[in-house]
Order: sequence, then structure tokens, then C-alpha cells
Amino acid sequence: MIKFSRFFQDARVAVKVVSGSTSDWLVTKGGSVKIKKQMPFIVLVSWLSFSAHSQVLLFNMNDLAGGATSPSEVMVSGTPMLTLGGTDLVASGQAGVSFTDASGTVHSAGLAAAWGSGIDAPGGNSFQLHVDTTGYENFVVRYDYRSTSSGSPSAQLSYRVGDSGVFTAYSSQSFTRDGIYHSTSVDMASLSSIDNTPNVYLLWDLAPGTGSGTFRVDNMQMSAAAVPEPREYMLVSGAFLMAIALRRRFRGWVKARAAS
Repeated sequence: MIKFSRFFQDARVAVKVVSGSTSDWLVTKGGSVKIKKQMPFIVLVSWLSFSAHSQVLLFNMNDLAGGATSPSEVMVSGTPMLTLGGTDLVASGQAGVSFTDASGTVHSAGLAAAWGSGIDAPGGNSFQLHVDTTGYENFVVRYDYRSTSSGSPSAQLSYRVGDSGVFTAYSSQSFTRDGIYHSTSVDMASLSSIDNTPNVYLLWDLAPGTGSGTFRVDNMQMSAAAVPEPREYMLVSGAFLMAIALRRRFRGWVKARAAS
């Protein structure tokens, strides 16, 4: 306990911005100040709660039928849909690969989206995700794929916000062509236009293969961070302001004591 009333003057201001009342966080008596022990914990939990990524969507493909599949795990709003297309599409799918998601749930191998017949129709084979991203930002998408030696060598990922208009190219993904399942991911944190919006389309155009090549996709998982509420911004910002104020006051207090 430091009996130095001006030491915490700036801290009171910072905390008042956060909570609306100094009594929520500080106990004052006779010019001394004591910070409640819960404050660092509450600030830490609040920061982690909106900065950490978590799974918001998963398609394990096991309900595949007619070139479309519904999500097996979903936290986003609305009804996300993954649509498969192309002249080489195998509508009933082919053998997939098992996957353990972020929550520890094991998804059986089941089915995978598949393209066959040489997957050699230029620009004609693709998969498209339609999702409402309201409340989330900084997206990462991962999935498993299997491309044979003459299967698709790569995919062009494009995006569109809204039901109409052209798609905008975002990135290209290259595939290992050895007939074995691999995982790949794309980080879209820099693509702020798809954050927190109700109508987002992501389109993967598969580059053509040759001969009898085939290609499969399974276990598409989307993760994201929750968009923080204004109060959470105030909480964390206020905590940093208070830390700066405390540091300045403490240094001044130490110098004053050393000079006395």
C-alpha cells in the first residue's frame, strides 16, 4: 500500500473509462489505493476471448449428395453451403479421410468431394463456399485434398461479397500430386472485405489435369476470431492506459523518494 495520493490520479481516469465507476476496480481510503486482484485476470480473459481463433464452420462431406453438402459443425449465422461443380464432378463423391476437428471431435473418413475423368475440363471444375461472416473476422480456411499424378496441380481462390458481380482473385494454391491425402490452408486475415458481412462467396477454380487424373477435397474447416464489442475495446484500451499511467507515476514516485 503506497500512501501517495497523486500516484494513482491518472489510473482513476483510465479505469473510469473502462467501468464507469472507480469503485468497480479500485478501493480508496485515506489517500491510499489498492487495485483489486481480479482486474488483471478479467483483462486477460477479455483480451483472449476476442483475439483467439476458433472453429466456426466445418464440412466433413459425409452427407454429400448431388454435388452439394451441408456443414457438420457450424457457429456462423444462416445456412452455409458448399457447392461443387464441373463436367468431371463425381456427384456421389469418393472415399474421404478421417479428421479430428478443433473441439476434439473425430469425423470418420466417409466421403470426399471428387472430380474424375481426367479432371481435364479447363475452367469447368470448382468448389464454392457461401457463408455469412457476421460477427467474425480474420478467416483461415483449411482442407484435405488428394490429387493423383495427373490430377489437378493447383487451384485459384477468388472471392465475392454479395450475390452478384465478378469474383476477385485472392491467391493460388499448389497441390502435391501423389495420390495421398494432404492438408492445405489459406490465411485471409488481410482480406478485411469479407469480415463481419452477411454474404460472402469463396470460389476455388481447379486447374485441369491430364489423362485419367482425379482430385478430391475433404474436411473443409473455417476458423476465425470474434469481432470484439465496443465495451471490450474500452476494457483493453483502458487497461493499457492505466498501465502506462501507473508506470509513469511509479517512476516519478521512485525518483521523489530517492531525492528525499
